[in-house]
Amino acid sequence: MTNEDDCMLGENDVAKYVRKAVTDYFTDLDGENPSCAVYEMVMNCVEKPLIEAVLQHAGGNQTRAAELLGLNRNTLRKKILQHSTPSKTTNLQPNARPERRAAQRSQLDKQNEEKS
Repeated sequence: MTNEDDCMLGENDVAKYVRKAVTDYFTDLDGENPSCAVYEMVMNCVEKPLIEAVLQHAGGNQTRAAELLGLNRNTLRKKILQHSTPSKTTNLQPNARPERRAAQRSQLDKQNEEKS
């Protein structure tokens, strides 16, 4: 069995959480139509924290993070820029210098605690 086979397992916790969140979303709508495209909404909600978590796991190394995500490094950089907000600095900063990574990880941890 290859690593690729391991990734193609059936239902996992992430899939269960997504299914529950989408089901709850439709329940909350109470028969109303969604105000936006559901696929785009879910992907936007999932992609940024996924990239942040993988970047943190990779110690800020974008090349390693791209490998873990199965993305080209340039695609990862594009997604990092896409999810960055001009008014707010986040951990999704391309070209972060190694000495700033620890501070950025700390900042991300604080932001995640505030959201909880």
